[in-house]
Amino acid sequence: MSPKKRSIFRKRKAPKGLTLIELLIVVAISAVIMIALLSLYMEGQKYFFNEDAKADTIEDSRFPMTWISRDIREAREVVASAGTYSTGPNSVILGIPTPLVPDVNSSLIIYRRDPTNPERLERILAAVDGTPTRVRIMADAVNAFNLIYYIQDGTTPASPITATFIVDITLSSSMKGIQRTNQPYVEALNTRVRLRNKAVS
Repeated sequence: MSPKKRSIFRKRKAPKGLTLIELLIVVAISAVIMIALLSLYMEGQKYFFNEDAKADTIEDSRFPMTWISRDIREAREVVASAGTYSTGPNSVILGIPTPLVPDVNSSLIIYRRDPTNPERLERILAAVDGTPTRVRIMADAVNAFNLIYYIQDGTTPASPITATFIVDITLSSSMKGIQRTNQPYVEALNTRVRLRNKAVS
């Protein structure tokens, strides 16, 4: 066999596989890509969790504030006490006109933080005619619920409490997200509401 034919024959030998160095390079590149994708996924999950926590915090303030404001506007009076409930800086008892509660002669609406779970804000409908009391949880991430009561001029504190015409409400909710260095999301709302149905003496 001539030298020329031998060189052609050598060139047609089967190619060799990957070397160890090439294999290590491929594994390293794949690992970097996987870590980058996993990191991106985790950041996306944290973002959606945090946004969800923020939305829940906002809802836990705005939703109950709407109800409280509406009920105070429609109330005919602020009641000092009823049974085990009493009006104070962290709770309010409202006497509600009959048309708002069908089939009930007289009723009271109480807003307060649950004594067994202070993060919960309760709305209690207590009918005077013996109808069973109904309790609704308005929010479950409340960290502040404060009320200040004023007479008609809006500057003089109401004394006795039954002289209330205007109520200042502060409601604050908070919820922690992921990796926020123990700093929760906080939504604080303040509003002033006048009792529209209260009779002027």
